[in-house]
Amino acid sequence: MDMIQRVRRWTGLMFNRPYIPVGLKEATGPLLLHISDTPQEIYSYIFRLVKLLQPSYIIHTGDLVDDIKLQLHPNEIEIYKISLRKFILNLEAFTDAFIYYVVGNHDKYEEIEKITSKAIVMEEGYIVIEEKSFYANHYPSRNVHNTDYYLYGHSFHPSSYKDQQHIGLNGLEKIHIIDLATEKIYHLPYPFGTNQFRKMEQRRISL
Repeated sequence: MDMIQRVRRWTGLMFNRPYIPVGLKEATGPLLLHISDTPQEIYSYIFRLVKLLQPSYIIHTGDLVDDIKLQLHPNEIEIYKISLRKFILNLEAFTDAFIYYVVGNHDKYEEIEKITSKAIVMEEGYIVIEEKSFYANHYPSRNVHNTDYYLYGHSFHPSSYKDQQHIGLNGLEKIHIIDLATEKIYHLPYPFGTNQFRKMEQRRISL
């Protein structure tokens, strides 16, 4: 990445505007967007990114309202439901993508199902998209086999990796966009302050 691209990327992150690298702008797709552990403070950034990219598929690997730690504070369920509704209805209004919501430890399966009009809600499992196999789970695990891609969140460990079996993508760490035609993966940073909004300090905490 040259200096001009770096300046554009960091300026975009500061002003809550996604920077799309040249290669991704030119990608013909279909594109798959992977995100995870999204606090509501970055919703507008996610919505802008979706509108710019128009991905064909979106996989969210859990904790859709990650600033509300529902497992730790179940009394915040009403606030969670309001924020969850805001996220799902806006996201689904911006895109015609096939969407998969994987339930995180701070989510409520039944509440997600009540709100979504077109997404698939799942605890974890295998998904076949464009003849490629994905295993999606909120929690990271090394015991995943027979898949091309493993998508997860929840913790900064392990980082995204590639081994002889598959490619593992940590959606807590970065936003991932896969060009399913070329299999090229683009890793985009979350906006400034995302980990603070998640109430997480990078590489020390998983909540």
